Amino acid sequence: MGIERLKGSLLSEATEDARKIVESAETHVQRMIEEERSKTSAVRKDAEEQVERLLQEQRNERLAWARLESKRIIAEAREDAIKSVLEDFFELLQKARKDKEYKRFMSTAIAQAATELGQSVIIHVLEGEKSLVPSVKGAKVVDDLEALGGAIVESSDGKVMIDLTLETLFETRRDEIRKQVYEKLFGDK
Repeated sequence: MGIERLKGSLLSEATEDARKIVESAETHVQRMIEEERSKTSAVRKDAEEQVERLLQEQRNERLAWARLESKRIIAEAREDAIKSVLEDFFELLQKARKDKEYKRFMSTAIAQAATELGQSVIIHVLEGEKSLVPSVKGAKVVDDLEALGGAIVESSDGKVMIDLTLETLFETRRDEIRKQVYEKLFGDK
């Protein structure tokens, strides 16, 4: 019976040891699971923050692109408006030939140009505008000009020419006129 007791005692100790080992293993496994959950949670949180950062960067990039695109569209629309006004301006130049200011301009500008070039000059004007040319000594007036208006005054040898056509005058002041049109249309921006 001693052996039975010893056997029972050993079995009971072994069972107790096994139970302690299993409990220890279960506790260890539980800790490992909690650590993994904690790591997973941290990784998930980090991934969510990274995704949020990427989304914010992408959102900011798209907003910047949209702002740039809207500025480009506005600039194009303004340019179209200015071009339209300048095209209308050429149409108004043709009507301006009937104005008193045009007659005064022709008289003054041609007289100044003839004075600069000296005695004998050739003055080219539009057909029907010879009457607008002031009396210039030694000047030959020819109505062969093909322009919207104005005149070309040249020396008799043809070496020097002063272009007073409306188109040329417009081109020499194009930037200034564009600026004035811009200010009228869009204010002093």
